[in-house]
Amino acid sequence: MSDNERQILESFKQMYKKLPGHTYSLVVVKNVYDGSYNFFIDDVHGATWSNALGSVPFSELDEYKSVLKKLLASGLPVEYRGFKEE
Repeated sequence: MSDNERQILESFKQMYKKLPGHTYSLVVVKNVYDGSYNFFIDDVHGATWSNALGSVPFSELDEYKSVLKKLLASGLPVEYRGFKEE
């Protein structure tokens, strides 16, 4: 497991707390300016808080797939941003 993957998964475990009245979702952003996939967890409890989990460089596609697969196992809804060509 790479350092990026470890950081993202540890941050997710720390920030995802099943609390009453809270709704969570994952956000994956394809950041073409930094050349990375950025991962966030949104926590909605009246207001929305986006917490950064970490990032994976475009050059590490297998690492990106591995992180995404592990996060999807949580069952949270996922929103993808910046993945379509304009």
